[in-house]
Amino acid sequence: MRRTHLVVFIAMFSVMLISHASAQIIFYADFEPGSSDAIPDASVNDPANWVPENAGTIWAETAEFPDGSNALHQTAEGCGISGDTPLPGVDNFTDGLIQAVFSWQDDDGVGFQFRRVGDDSGYLVAFGYIETPQIIIGSLADGCCPSGNCLDQCTCENGGNELLGVDHGLGDALSMDNSVAYFARVEVSGSSIRVWYMELSEVSDIFADSSELGDPVAEYDGADEAGPGTVGLWHESWGNGRVDSVLVTGPGLLTSVDPHSKLSTTWGDVKSSY
Repeated sequence: MRRTHLVVFIAMFSVMLISHASAQIIFYADFEPGSSDAIPDASVNDPANWVPENAGTIWAETAEFPDGSNALHQTAEGCGISGDTPLPGVDNFTDGLIQAVFSWQDDDGVGFQFRRVGDDSGYLVAFGYIETPQIIIGSLADGCCPSGNCLDQCTCENGGNELLGVDHGLGDALSMDNSVAYFARVEVSGSSIRVWYMELSEVSDIFADSSELGDPVAEYDGADEAGPGTVGLWHESWGNGRVDSVLVTGPGLLTSVDPHSKLSTTWGDVKSSY
């Protein structure tokens, strides 16, 4: 009898641990027509539902990556059209993961804003490319970066207003023909912001816990603006850049995806094509 009780207790404790550790996926956009993988539903794949704060930003109808999968792309150009586009329905984010796959047809950067409440509360992680070979972490409270401005115009690129700026580590021979996909992840937990940025081909499992991605490329511990707030796709003059498989989770390990589901194989299909 005691043994039976012990087995039951262990089973219940294990379920509690798994439930506590698993992150809830609160947003996933793959931009495939009629997608059953999109979360909370296929409406997140419709460019019409991606409403930028700057009317100069133009999210076009989905365009194909070289592998044939669909992606969202931004067709305008110039610092004046820069700014944030809140992810549809994601307005209560505090801690979790934010990640996407990007490709470039330009030399400028793209990134995420999060824990955003208005114009002066929240954070920005910008993934530079050629013109700005850095990952930049900035605070909206410090002016990083108002709509219609590139990072250098708001003094958040080697100007002192940014919280952190580190070399992105991608090297110098970077293409501008949308032929190479890059994986970008931001992990937010309390005061900690950790960032990974690499070619998608280097990632064996994008649903892995962050500890399996190696050391973060950038790390900041001092994010005292706790939110909750919106998550947005930010860019500076990111002409014809493309984004696919945008994912946002709540806190915890990213273990709640069935490895055999369509959601996980979507990433595998994209990665294997590059």
